[in-house]
Amino acid sequence: MASQSKKYARLSWTDSLGILLALIPLPAVLLWSVLTKTHASYNSERTLKRIIGDSALRYIICSLSVPQLQALFGTTLTTYSKWSKAANLPLVIDELGQDARLLWIGPKRLEKVVLFVHGGGFLLPPGDMALSFWQYVQLELEKQNIEVGFALLNYTLSPPASFPTPLKQAVLAVNFLLATGVTPQNLQLAGDSAGGNLVLQVLSHILHPRHGVPTLNLPRPSPLRGMLLLSPYTNLSADSKSHTENDSNDILTQATLRDWGARILADVPDMSRPFAEAVRAPAGWFDGADEVVERVLVTAGSAEILRDDVVAVAGALKKSHKKTELVVQKGGLHEDMFLDFLVGERNVGSLTPLTVEWLAAGFSSV
Repeated sequence: MASQSKKYARLSWTDSLGILLALIPLPAVLLWSVLTKTHASYNSERTLKRIIGDSALRYIICSLSVPQLQALFGTTLTTYSKWSKAANLPLVIDELGQDARLLWIGPKRLEKVVLFVHGGGFLLPPGDMALSFWQYVQLELEKQNIEVGFALLNYTLSPPASFPTPLKQAVLAVNFLLATGVTPQNLQLAGDSAGGNLVLQVLSHILHPRHGVPTLNLPRPSPLRGMLLLSPYTNLSADSKSHTENDSNDILTQATLRDWGARILADVPDMSRPFAEAVRAPAGWFDGADEVVERVLVTAGSAEILRDDVVAVAGALKKSHKKTELVVQKGGLHEDMFLDFLVGERNVGSLTPLTVEWLAAGFSSV
């Protein structure tokens, strides 16, 4: 397996030219977005800056090929390194083996830990906006005298990785933290989009151990403190109603998600589909979850493309775990809280303080 620390292969001059040509219409696209989307109902509480930022991100993601996007955004490790340098924070890295790492935001703290797993369709690294969001959450918790270590899982993207490599790496991360003395009661898992999918894979693996994946050494009865799923990507086939209904609103399109999902599903055996697509898991799949994790929070946006899938999975979790909460942000887009940090909004949306308070409540009850 190729090392994540290596950059993706450099694009040829023709591919580089293709990126440039694809981005030439961007100013006109943004102008059109301002003219047509400013007064849309789902944008009623957004600033012009935020609307422009959303539109620019949507255009870039949906206009470039996966290789072009990977070359443009780099790797998780390079993103973390550049962001940390800009934020004047040290690089704190734990090597987990099998090309996986924990990348710490700020100080490495082991008394209370949030392990967060980034999104990107299993193809792309986290953006600076995601790291800035989690640093903000960390600092807000510190204001409540709750000192938490925030560790980003650096798992291998596709290509070269295929299922279940990211799951193996996520299990390595949890086992590593437990082995270093973090108690399950002081550990909360958080995942956005594909990262939310991977957190659900970890839960599924505990309930239905998959051959070839390391055992997760979770002491019983001692459940994890919490799982936070932000716009989890649970339907890689992109065939629910909201994919069509919100196709023109969100930062992702149905066509993009179908392409990305097909790439990942090509390597998933039929018997493992409930791991990769929790929305298709059979009834009772999450039975026993209340013995694995104490509390679960699932969030989505009413205007996001994954809304129906998120609601469906949250409903399945609720049937097996009474302390599952679903919050759908009015007018929210995919990973809406991150988008505020993309453009540096001073007034963040409702899901950001909700995240802070939910994590704080979990650690405060220890």
